[in-house]
Amino acid sequence: MLISRISLVIYVQKDDNYDKGKMPSSVEIVDVPPPNTDNDSVSKTELYAGVTELSEDELHRLFQFRNLVYLGTLSKDGSPHITPVWAEMVDDLILINTFEESAKIRHITKDKRIALSIVEQNNPFNMVSIKGKVVEQTSEGADEHLKKLAKRYLGIGKYYYRKPNHKRVILKIKPEKIMGLSIHPAFYFLAYSPWMR
Repeated sequence: MLISRISLVIYVQKDDNYDKGKMPSSVEIVDVPPPNTDNDSVSKTELYAGVTELSEDELHRLFQFRNLVYLGTLSKDGSPHITPVWAEMVDDLILINTFEESAKIRHITKDKRIALSIVEQNNPFNMVSIKGKVVEQTSEGADEHLKKLAKRYLGIGKYYYRKPNHKRVILKIKPEKIMGLSIHPAFYFLAYSPWMR
């Protein structure tokens, strides 16, 4: 499983001629590695240019809170279908709870490939995109799993929108490629900095 992070470069605009009615951008995503001013500051892992290592702990942390996951599957005609879902990560698998007749189930029956994205609700610049495959779907323990997710996302152990005839299913997803992007909220001030006036 490849886990990587896109490098970020932060710039402060020093141009007196910029349009004062528009907010300048303080963040630019680039495809070059950050400068190595300290030999120990950059991961020594052999990865391609512009990518640094993303830790397993950072990845798991995104799945521990109330962050929605946006799941992409492929429809019958090959077009993408995106759904916001609740999810958790157990070991190296991502678990999503859905009902048996959902579009997601129909789609993965024909094509197991998925893509998903998770964004931290308190810091939208902390996000991960994942490509992978559904390796298993099971109804065993699905009702208890839904209650567990409802407790996390709603604060109560019951999902009131569940229809009585909806049989629950857990989708188990194995990530194959993970791309992360992260910037600390402290850098937000750059967009509103007095030096920009």
